[in-house]
Amino acid sequence: MAIIALLLLIAASFACSSESSDDGDFAVAESAGEPGIVVADELTSPRGLALNHNGHLLIAETGGGRLLEVTPYRDVRSLTEKRLPHALNTGPDEAYRAGPSAINILDGELYFLVGEFRGNQSARLYRLSDEPEYEPVTPATDAFSPTTNRFSNPYDLVAAPEVDGWIVSDPGGNSLVKVDMDGNIRDYVVFENFNIPDHEPPVEMVPTGISRGPDGAVYVGTLTGYPYPRGEAVVWRVEDLNGDGDAMDEGEVTAFATGLTTITDITFGPDGTLYIAEFSSDTKTIFDGGDFGDNAIANPGRVIRWDENEPTVIVESVVSPTGLLVNESTLYISEEYAGIVTERPLK
Repeated sequence: MAIIALLLLIAASFACSSESSDDGDFAVAESAGEPGIVVADELTSPRGLALNHNGHLLIAETGGGRLLEVTPYRDVRSLTEKRLPHALNTGPDEAYRAGPSAINILDGELYFLVGEFRGNQSARLYRLSDEPEYEPVTPATDAFSPTTNRFSNPYDLVAAPEVDGWIVSDPGGNSLVKVDMDGNIRDYVVFENFNIPDHEPPVEMVPTGISRGPDGAVYVGTLTGYPYPRGEAVVWRVEDLNGDGDAMDEGEVTAFATGLTTITDITFGPDGTLYIAEFSSDTKTIFDGGDFGDNAIANPGRVIRWDENEPTVIVESVVSPTGLLVNESTLYISEEYAGIVTERPLK
């Protein structure tokens, strides 16, 4: 299921001080409008990106139910013979796509998240294996599962030795959860709703992309719920300072980057620079009616480089960017509703 579903399902209508422009009017690099090079195309909702031990690009194809590897020769192959849990045209509007949304490697093993199945037992953390091709790490959950050991709508993950496993963003629960290697799920952070002028009810925070920062802390971007207010999305810095197994105490969650809009992913480059994907220039308009794909093209997103509170737009006019990856010289972007992954040289 695409990020569209996440946005629609969050139709819920701690303000923080901004360390940059409140309305997202950032400086724009001269090269921001240059087109990217297509690395993989004809995909169905590509999202999460990673690199394997060979340096090959890995793609979580949400709507296609596949984990893909891209070789240096641009050959694309599936890592499994069988399709992973996924669905097209689901939900009340038959507009949702569900499937693998994030991919990562820990101790040489490949893990992936399947999300967006609200109340469905496929919403789990999995590990690739020999026989069968993949196996669940977390238990099957549904509406009747204990709330202390279930996902709501897992989206992204980061390896977390501090919890002996993973920290996972769960936008359906407005939370980060910790998952140990035995599959136990517990709350790590729960985000509060916030108020904006002339709108009721409060807006949800909605955590999405998550990454490990150069200082060792976990960072997470927020989409924000309906009406997706401009300039209210935040990148939060999260750290368990007192070692009690969560980051719910005072001072453990702080705003790192503000003045942003509908963040779908974040990543850090090898030099510690933060990169942020904003889903659209006008997310609300995308859902006012008509075809989501056409609306996403008409209201594209962008990628921002955050240098010590001096944000710069380095890529413009990308269609629904939902996955970012940076190495020493290249920026990769999943353009979900364009069905492509593109690359651009870092400048």
